[in-house]
Formats: sequence, C-alpha cells, structure tokens
Amino acid sequence: MQNSFSRRQLLAGVAALGAGALAGTSLLGQAKKKRVINVHHHLTSPAYVQFLKDNKVRDFPNKSAAQGIEEMDKAGIDTAVCSIIGPGIHFGNLADTRRMARACNDYAAKLRSDYPGRFGIFTVLPLPDIDGSLKEIEYGLDTLKADGIYLFTNWGEMPLYGDNYIGDPALAPIYQELNRRKAVIYTHPKDAACCREIVPGVNGPTIEYGTDTTRAIASVLFSGTASKYPDVKFIWSHAGGTMPFLISRFVGGTAAYLEEGGKLKPGAPAERKRPALPNGPLYELQRMYWDTANAANPISLGALRRMLPFQQILFGSDFPFSNMAEDRKLLTESGTFTPQELEQLAYDNVVRILPKYA
Repeated sequence: MQNSFSRRQLLAGVAALGAGALAGTSLLGQAKKKRVINVHHHLTSPAYVQFLKDNKVRDFPNKSAAQGIEEMDKAGIDTAVCSIIGPGIHFGNLADTRRMARACNDYAAKLRSDYPGRFGIFTVLPLPDIDGSLKEIEYGLDTLKADGIYLFTNWGEMPLYGDNYIGDPALAPIYQELNRRKAVIYTHPKDAACCREIVPGVNGPTIEYGTDTTRAIASVLFSGTASKYPDVKFIWSHAGGTMPFLISRFVGGTAAYLEEGGKLKPGAPAERKRPALPNGPLYELQRMYWDTANAANPISLGALRRMLPFQQILFGSDFPFSNMAEDRKLLTESGTFTPQELEQLAYDNVVRILPKYA
C-alpha cells in the first residue's frame, strides 16, 4: 500500500495551515493562546558586571541570556523587554558613562539578534551627560530600533548621586526629544543618596525602592513634566511603589473620587489642581502605565486596579531577582484578575504601548 500524498493534497494541506494561522486558530478550531510579553526583565552585559566590580559597587552574580530564556520557557513567557540593573553607569567620569551606556545597549541589541523574538530593548542613557544622552536616544531608537528609553528614578553628579529625580527641569532637552518621538520611558528605582541603610538590616529593595519610585512619580507630576510632554509614555515598575497607597496625598480627599464600580475618577471638585497640573494629578496618573513586578499580591494589585484603568497595567517579572513562573502563579492566585484579564495585561495592554509586538 502506497503511503504518500498527491501534490494537490499537499498544497491543500499547506493552504489550510496558512488559513488557520491567519485566523489565529488551530485546525481544530481552537483560538491560539495570546503571547506573553514581560516588560520588566534585567539582562546585564558582562562589561557592566565588570564595571560595577571595578568601581567596587556591586558584585553581581550575572545570569546569561540562555538562563533567562530557560526560565521564560518554564513560565510560558514569549518575549522579555530588557533593562539593566542598578545602581547605574555613572560614577563621576562622563567618558566612562558614555562608553558603558553604548556597551550595554549594543549588548542588548546583540541578544535580540541572537534570539529572534525573545528579547526587546530599553535603551539606557549616560546621564548626567545631556548631550551624550541625546546622542544615545538617536542611536538607540533609530539605529538599534529599541522599544524605548530606560531611566532610573534618580540621577545626578557624584558624590550627590541620587539626589536628582527624573522630573528635574535639567532634563528638558531630553523630554523635548522624547515627546517629539512619542517615546516610551521605562523606569526603575535604585537607592537614593538621601536614604540608605536607615533601618539596620533592611536593604534598599525592601523599602526604599518602592519609596523612590513614588518620589520619581511626584517629581514628574509636580514639576509639570507629565503635562508639558503629553506624548511621552511612562511605565512605572513594581506597581508604582507606594504610589497607590498615597493617592489621597497626591490628589486630595478620596471620597470625591469614587465613581460607580469603585474606580477613581479625575476632575472631581476636591482634586488639588495647580498650574503645573492643569488637568489635575489623577488625569496624569491614569495616562501612565504600571507593571506588576514584585507586586503580585491582592493588596498591592487591588489598590493599583482601583486607581487606574485596567488597560494601563502591564505584566512584569523581575528576572533574575524573582522566579518568572512563580510570578505568573501569584498573579493568578491573587484573585485580582480574571483569566481573560491575565492574558490581556500580558499581551493586549503591552501592545497598546509597544505596538511592534502585536
């Protein structure tokens, strides 16, 4: 008995497969599962690891891209948009800072090329070098085709490294350029000069990372940066730090903001408006994006969800500092989102701000 297809049968089968793929279905008629995109993933170049050691700042046990992909596969994550870890690349020498920014960005671009479809890039800037940062924006977005710009919550000159926040008017040339480009800014906290080792035995990520994110949000809001550059899209990591819990401090009395369904509504009479915030702070907060990294619990996510439209929440998992599969499990167990919403925040919400992944 001959066990082969005719040419006509083969072509028909290929056509059926193609039609199923285009329709987003399998041949059994089942909808394809949506891709999972993680916006909070740290991959650190060997050059940066050595740079931190040379400056006696941090001995970081780096993990390779292959280790990251292995963990992504276990967690069912298709793509991770990468950024570097703290404390940053500036230790007083601007030439070293520019060199390290370029090395980190080129390394990320190489990983994206070596592992097609698995990695994206948030380009790090050589702050406090404004001119160098403008050049790196052009290189990152135009040459490397990066997904956006990476800013730490604080920046500044040594030895006061960490006392300047990202709403600082000194960054106006950078914001003007990013606003023109309608660019994405992904942010991440690090230790601030003001507040290190205040409580013995408690490290920066436990308290100060969340607090520093909130300081940066306040800086962007109350300096007028958010309203002055409306086409810049901010992503805040770790569910905005302590921001959701301080909402009444930022916008005014809470009762005036509750609308049907328990969501917060901008523009209520009690909202604290000022010239820097002509539309009020809540309007600006609800235009920004917030990831779920290290916040996968019902208390943090519940506060975030009441503060924002659901579409502004993005999936984040803080590799290598957390387990990606565990993060997805905790998100499910938090009870904050339905299964359909969990798919949406890991795909639909992400491609609204990063449409290249659609």
